[in-house]
Amino acid sequence: MTGEAGEGDPGIDDDEREARLAALLSVRVAARQDELGPGPLEGRRRRTTTPGDDAREDDPDDRAGSGRRIGLTTVLATLVLLGLFATGAGLIYAGTRIIRSSTEGEVVAEQTDPAAPGYEAIVSPTPTMLVVHDVDGAVEALTVLTLPSPGSGGGGVVLVPTRTISDMPIFGYAPIEAAYDLGTAEVQAEVVGDVLTTGIGEVVVVDADRWAGLVAPVAPLTIDNPEAIEVDGELRFPDGEIELEAEDVGAYLAARAPGESDPARLFRHETFWRAWLAAVAEAGTPDAVPGELEGGIGRFVRELAAGATVVETLPVEPTTVEGFDDEATFVADEDDVAALIAELVPFPRSPRPDVRERVRVLNGTEDLGRARAIAPALPPVGVEVVIVGNAFDLDQATTTIAYVDPSHEAAAEDIRELLGVGEVLVDPRPSDVVDITVTLGADHD
Repeated sequence: MTGEAGEGDPGIDDDEREARLAALLSVRVAARQDELGPGPLEGRRRRTTTPGDDAREDDPDDRAGSGRRIGLTTVLATLVLLGLFATGAGLIYAGTRIIRSSTEGEVVAEQTDPAAPGYEAIVSPTPTMLVVHDVDGAVEALTVLTLPSPGSGGGGVVLVPTRTISDMPIFGYAPIEAAYDLGTAEVQAEVVGDVLTTGIGEVVVVDADRWAGLVAPVAPLTIDNPEAIEVDGELRFPDGEIELEAEDVGAYLAARAPGESDPARLFRHETFWRAWLAAVAEAGTPDAVPGELEGGIGRFVRELAAGATVVETLPVEPTTVEGFDDEATFVADEDDVAALIAELVPFPRSPRPDVRERVRVLNGTEDLGRARAIAPALPPVGVEVVIVGNAFDLDQATTTIAYVDPSHEAAAEDIRELLGVGEVLVDPRPSDVVDITVTLGADHD
């Protein structure tokens, strides 16, 4: 959901203000699994960038490649009736959009002047999508696409080994591919999000026919195939440079060499994504990928191709889990995943309640650019920035980090350590909207 929220003028009390903000943030993705404690990384990480050209417009009439949205819902009808939103150009910075009118959500704007005391705006999360490669009803591959700076081109393509272990309710520790076998694509997205410590905004299921349709406009793709691959006992894809036709993409991505591990197989997927994005960039036309302008896989691929894109397999290490020793299993490396998400998802959302503390960042001085400048630096400590704006008092000497519940004190201390200044204290006001409020005073450079 995208939109703004105003804290209100001084005539509106705190309880009413919090209630109105809560209306925009009250719908969260349900918790389906607990956090997994991963160990140190021993595997390899590959980083590549794909150059692209300028961003291109989409064909709104071409619906192929549309995805299902997950997460926060909108209260558009109520907002229109109340007339609480203002129109105008959106503010865009560091991958975050604070928009007064958009196709994804609308505005509760009790205070519409960004320079006014009490102004607040909801931060739009970094756009993310999970691509589920389906083969005969089973998950063959999981790929997360991210747009750190939507509208500017470039982003991230993260290949997630399907045999990565997660702790899922009822089923306990199991490979994440089980979520698709036992649930839905949306459940699969939630489980992947838990491994990555960020919510997934959209999910799309792609089978062999869908792959063919998506790639056809720029096929064949020139691919440097790292290893010869046999299908049904016959050589199908020799090593070295090959021309991959659209109708062969599904088979290429689903192919497995004897004894090949999941991360090794995903190196082939990396070569495919690099080649596809390069072909889309070279084509330079809106019809290079079918899909929507404002959503779906078409939008993501176009934006990724329009700038520098990191293509990387999720950092994992081998592990063993009772009952799943028929194939190799892996565990995500916590530190490396955190670094990866900080780079590719600058404004994450919690994959389920209580994984990331919700933080509001307010200017406490007349320097009104501070909150926006500091907001992207906070998520790496394990929080999500949901609101930025101005305090009612813009003459505050000391930075404060106020937490609502004792369970959030540690996160507040981490924020204070990151800022290098400030006083950690208890916020006496209950809140359903935020867990921590950071108010930047004159002591913060």
